[in-house]
Amino acid sequence: MDREEIFRKISAVGRAALALDLENSHSGNISIKCSDERGNDILAITATGSMKGELTREKICYPALDKINFGHFKASTETDIHRRILGIPGLNATMHAHTKAATVVTLDDAPMPKENPRAPLVPVDPLGARFLGSVPVDWFAVASGSKEMSETVSKRLEDHRASMVQAHGVFAGGATLEEAFFYLCVLEHSGEVAYFSDMLGPDRRRAEEAARALAPLLKRDIAAYSNEHDARVDFDDEPETVEMFRQMGRRIFESRYSPFHTGSMSVRCSETMLYAPKAAMPHELPGPLMELPLKSGGAGDAELEMHRRIFAATPLKSIVHCYISECQAVSLETPPAGVTGPRKIIPIDAEGGFLYPSVPVMPPDPDPEELARLLLDYRVVIVGFGGVWAAGEQSVGEALRHISSVKDICYYRIMAKMRGMNISAMEPERARNW
Repeated sequence: MDREEIFRKISAVGRAALALDLENSHSGNISIKCSDERGNDILAITATGSMKGELTREKICYPALDKINFGHFKASTETDIHRRILGIPGLNATMHAHTKAATVVTLDDAPMPKENPRAPLVPVDPLGARFLGSVPVDWFAVASGSKEMSETVSKRLEDHRASMVQAHGVFAGGATLEEAFFYLCVLEHSGEVAYFSDMLGPDRRRAEEAARALAPLLKRDIAAYSNEHDARVDFDDEPETVEMFRQMGRRIFESRYSPFHTGSMSVRCSETMLYAPKAAMPHELPGPLMELPLKSGGAGDAELEMHRRIFAATPLKSIVHCYISECQAVSLETPPAGVTGPRKIIPIDAEGGFLYPSVPVMPPDPDPEELARLLLDYRVVIVGFGGVWAAGEQSVGEALRHISSVKDICYYRIMAKMRGMNISAMEPERARNW
């Protein structure tokens, strides 16, 4: 990877992090392990105080990886921790971000100095349970650039892909910068789900246990992360269609409908389907765009097969699958006393109630035929520990509108509950049996 490619990659990730509010104007740092012209190991790292969303070439520094040299004095004040992390076998990139939700849910008010480790962040969402498991949290008297922090966090990342510094944010590592950013985004998503769940009042420990129990299922259904084929475009002879998928991907990412490189979307053709297995795609960080047989190939990628089975069972033309924090939290909420039968979310906002009198909630590992039937009837379905599925009669944009609407529906319910309102009293009576 030459320096121009390194600059483009770090700049793209920096802009994407700023778009999600994972950084403030100047916070965080990004690094990649690389080599100099003589083949010596060095690291490319953002300069101290640089604006990650507005990087210029001179804001990327190239200090030695194994010793302190002049480059360290311009580089990030946390260069030492990056050097230690990039010394871990298999980790070629690392990123630190001042995540908001993950930081909030891992705070505590214990007397200082605090003993380490602190209580870990245990995800209650499918992505966090699949990719992160229990995330370590540590407190440091000096939480920026201290030797103690460098030693502890780098040790944590030998066994985890992300580690929290209490009240300071996340360090994540990966084989590529995209992978490090992926783990960081999944962790912030897990923080959001935990935060919203706490606002709704369910027993988080019960939800944590449920997520752990579902881990084998999630590993089966959600493929391991890889960005090996991100540049693949099977229908590049149709530039308008390519741009449509890219545009939808940017909206999914920037509107936080699904974390970086998660979710999926597809369009039915006569004998094939156009398929994007990484729906959330920010600018300059694409995912694959594939044209695949519409007919099922049998055992294989569970996400892809779900798209195929929905198309096989319905006349629907487009599908979008996302992992929305608010919807995951609402799906964990305990139903009111006396409510039995299949779960449904009833909108309390005017637009949501006009478009969707109710939204069904399915249990984990849904039957594909039942999911297809509900999509045909409702157009959007929340799956417990499985994200949100939406479908359209024509375009991907139609399905994406359902995704955006159900995010708002769940957000209003959470905010109303936080204000102490009686949600049941706000639900239209006619919607209960719709």
